[in-house]
Amino acid sequence: MRWSAAGVILLVAVSGVWGRVAPRVGRLQDKGAPPPRLDRSRIVGGQVTTQGQFPSVVSLQHRGLFGSTHVCGGTILNENHVLTAAQCVKGYSAGSFDIVAGEQSLDFNSGVEEVVRSQHLELHDYSTTTGANDIAIVRTSSPLTLVAGRAEATPLPTNYQEPAPGTMCTVVGWGYTEDGGSLSSELRYVEVPYLTDQKCMDIYGPEAIFLDMICAGYTGGRGVCDGDAGGPLFCEGVQIGVVSWGQDCDANPFVSTQVSHYIDWITIFINS
Repeated sequence: MRWSAAGVILLVAVSGVWGRVAPRVGRLQDKGAPPPRLDRSRIVGGQVTTQGQFPSVVSLQHRGLFGSTHVCGGTILNENHVLTAAQCVKGYSAGSFDIVAGEQSLDFNSGVEEVVRSQHLELHDYSTTTGANDIAIVRTSSPLTLVAGRAEATPLPTNYQEPAPGTMCTVVGWGYTEDGGSLSSELRYVEVPYLTDQKCMDIYGPEAIFLDMICAGYTGGRGVCDGDAGGPLFCEGVQIGVVSWGQDCDANPFVSTQVSHYIDWITIFINS
């Protein structure tokens, strides 16, 4: 199965940029290819971060009758926009999320956290069937206060060059620390190797991996799980991926949405 924030399959919606239709990302296979199995995502085998170690990372929390609950990670694009996975927000109302910057522990208020509400959700032609275009931007109802070491904009790729196979990258999140477990109260990170598309297709099959997907991780021992979707994959100092899906958490490498495919879309939307 894929990691799913909502835990249900929802209808596909086509989203543009303020009335302009965003171009579809090319596929490696035709529409008749069978979809990959769905699963969930978490940090397994990682370490607890220190306060401010990853200042661009935020907790995306859904507001309910009994308060707000962490559902996914995200990263700050600027004071009014957060980057996350489409699966995290698909099917929810635009104003139903809290974005918590400066968060370290989900169970403890350190006094440096800042909470703002969501106002608008922008998706890029996300497919709940194949997982393609699993990327979204959350516009906040009020601006975040960007402060060095507490809340900073994530570094995005420019003039992108694919990392060499085996390059060690970092994934960050509050997800489960073991398959079938529960959320980590503390923000964690783990270093994982970058994998080629071919290696990823060898694991999941060529029909499962599209041009907007990249892979990282090990076969067992370290990886991501429930609650980590939407969080960042950092390589060589920039965020190259948004955590999307995998199989059996750390049993296999995980798949992220490749941020460089969406730089123009991101730039247009956050500047509109």
